[in-house]
Amino acid sequence: MNATPEQLKMIVESAFAARFLIGDDHILYVNRATEDMFGYSAEELVGGTVDILLPDEARARHPALRADYYRAPRRILLGVDKDLRARKKSGAEFPIHLGLAPIRDEDGRLFVAVTVFDISHHKEVERQLVERANELQLANERLGRFAYIASHDLQEPLRKIAAFADIVAASIAKGDLVEAAHASEVARASALRARELVDGLLAFSRQVSTPPRLETLDIRREIESVVSDFSELIRQTQARVVVSVPPGVLMEADKPQFERCLGSLLSNAIKYRKPGLTPNIRFSIRREPELALSVADDGIGFEPKYAEAIFEPLRRLHSFAQYPGTGVGLALCKSMCERHGWRIEATSQLGAGATFTMTIPQGEAAPKVSPLKASA
Repeated sequence: MNATPEQLKMIVESAFAARFLIGDDHILYVNRATEDMFGYSAEELVGGTVDILLPDEARARHPALRADYYRAPRRILLGVDKDLRARKKSGAEFPIHLGLAPIRDEDGRLFVAVTVFDISHHKEVERQLVERANELQLANERLGRFAYIASHDLQEPLRKIAAFADIVAASIAKGDLVEAAHASEVARASALRARELVDGLLAFSRQVSTPPRLETLDIRREIESVVSDFSELIRQTQARVVVSVPPGVLMEADKPQFERCLGSLLSNAIKYRKPGLTPNIRFSIRREPELALSVADDGIGFEPKYAEAIFEPLRRLHSFAQYPGTGVGLALCKSMCERHGWRIEATSQLGAGATFTMTIPQGEAAPKVSPLKASA
């Protein structure tokens, strides 16, 4: 391509992408898009070298790369198959694609037209897609494990239903109505147990596959709402519930999922109380270094070795006869926290109560929930 210097300048100025012209290893012209992208004025760039736009790591390698290019000038797009970064005047680095095109004037002098594309947005979308794919894979793995455990646990009530249905039929045939009534009650209880397990499976599958719908919540208000929902159980057990959380502490969360988790923690604290003693339950909060919400009780507790296992779906440390339930509540809490970018952990000693703590990143540390991860 042959062009006058003025024509070359017009090409650079009219480009929508950041574009500048290099001659004799120095910047000759830059367009407005370059000023906007890098934060330098044209006066600061013209006459200097492109090293000012490179991260320190790239500057060390640039002389060899430049010499290689000038040995065989060609049109080339860099940064497609490997990461390439540039640096703004502020010092901030960002990912780019870099286009190089050799241009000669009427006298045969070589210039290089440089085009810079800021691909930060594309990288963010790519990151979100990878994150979403990982979430879906994790959700599928959880659902697979949960379905396996659920199918195993369903065998017991289903076997009972079948066995005691036969007993009902035999008892009726021989006229033993008392035995028939007993067998019918056992079959009914087993059917209810099977239904609870199926309901738990459905609740878990819905939560792990549904993006959280975030809204601003007052933590104390949410706790008080859940405590109110359990007022009858609290009255029956004479539980003492203390909420040591000041009003006005806000966070972003899916309201139904957060309330379900609080409900599970509260109901477990009441359920696993020490026999014959009034349960004491305390909600508290710590704001530094991260926001941490804790639910502590003085119940029967558990051995520390089970601190991770209790969050597995349908994992139970006690028999159903001792403590009825599906074993899904803590798994739902764990799932909810992971979907929000939080952490949850349990600490306990056998016979010394348990404390469950949700850690919620705040401010700059808070995870950014994208449209791919949550819908408004």
